[in-house]
Amino acid sequence: MFLKPLAALVAASVMVLSMSNALAADAKKAAPAKKSAAKKPAVPAESAELELVYVLDDDSAQALQGLIDEFNASGKGKQKIVLSTRNWEEGKLPALLLLDDAARQRFLDGKPRFTPLHQVMASAKEKFAPMHIPAAMPPYLSGAKGRLNALPIGLTTPVMFYNKDAFARVGLNPDAPPDHWLTLQAALGTLRDGGYACPYTSARPALIHVDNLSAWHNEPFARKSGKSGEALAINGLVQVKHLALMSSWYKSRYLHIFGRGDEAVPMFSGGQCQVLTARSSAWPQIQRDAKFNVGVAALPFHDDIRQAPGHTLADGSSLWVSEKRGRDDIRTIASLVTFILDPERQARWALATGFIPLNRAGMVAISPVDAPTVDGVARVALRQLSGRPGAPASATSVSASNPSVRAVLDEELESLWADRLPAKAVLDNAVKRVGPCAAASSLSC
Repeated sequence: MFLKPLAALVAASVMVLSMSNALAADAKKAAPAKKSAAKKPAVPAESAELELVYVLDDDSAQALQGLIDEFNASGKGKQKIVLSTRNWEEGKLPALLLLDDAARQRFLDGKPRFTPLHQVMASAKEKFAPMHIPAAMPPYLSGAKGRLNALPIGLTTPVMFYNKDAFARVGLNPDAPPDHWLTLQAALGTLRDGGYACPYTSARPALIHVDNLSAWHNEPFARKSGKSGEALAINGLVQVKHLALMSSWYKSRYLHIFGRGDEAVPMFSGGQCQVLTARSSAWPQIQRDAKFNVGVAALPFHDDIRQAPGHTLADGSSLWVSEKRGRDDIRTIASLVTFILDPERQARWALATGFIPLNRAGMVAISPVDAPTVDGVARVALRQLSGRPGAPASATSVSASNPSVRAVLDEELESLWADRLPAKAVLDNAVKRVGPCAAASSLSC
């Protein structure tokens, strides 16, 4: 009964031996070629196309497609850039990744999977002048000695949009928007008395009314704790005072909150709400959908806070280069970065997306005639990032990029809107709940 299995085993052994002999013979014949190839270091195989996976809204994606089409047609790259919206976490990592906040956090968590941008530009011997963006860069963007890890192509900051037609209709000056929170309150009362059911709404309440509110009034979001950790500092007098005011507006129906993200934007562009605080990148959607004249102004500030306003925070989508790219890949990617940073293209990109130009030349290239409003979204955003001369700079926080911290802030603010807790308790709870996460170095504590 063991003869058949034995015979099969012998046959398999003979086959393996034959294959081994054949492979050995082939290897012997190929020995000179192997010796010649060993003289050169191994490099990754080059391809005719480089994949750029992106996570963007439809308006920004359309602008990106136009930019990449222009680059491919220019012949400045050795390879063609191909756009994709596939899940970058499945399969082979693409050459380039343009990631929003949530996707970037997942990409950066764990072992590094990128080549710093300043290394890419140096390897390709491409000129790469430091970008003097006036606001402190988020920690994930700044590498050693302040050099960039990625290109912040989708840089954005919150601004205030308002319906100029509605302002004029109720007797408010459409060319003189409120610059303080209390003068805004008076304007909202006028709008409400004039028959407008939703005077004010805000996108991303935690980002605008906690993170940026703190920086705008020179208050820290977090303070250093221990060697590498932080402790949240958002429950100070300024933040409590502001959220208590927002809570009173919410109860009186001056303020309407529609969600944690950008749900408020279509409520403004559709005409249901008359004032909106949102990121500057909301501009393309507003410009496309609004059937009224739109005004853009800086975020209001509390004028009784010393040295306010300070500066708002820069954040948004960033372009990353994946690790272990070949020589041709590096050259093409470096050429693409130089192409993007051309002043005229920076100006067109800002007008199409609401993102902020990455160099002064790009800002100057936006003429007043082309600007979407008297000042333009990009100009208002840039002034906010620059801050008031003499005001101290508010440092950026690692904790602000932690998804666990963001989730807790969103949850606690919903308790405020539901009138379950007062502002002080809401912020105290947030500080207490995220203590371990703020002290951790990992994004997913």
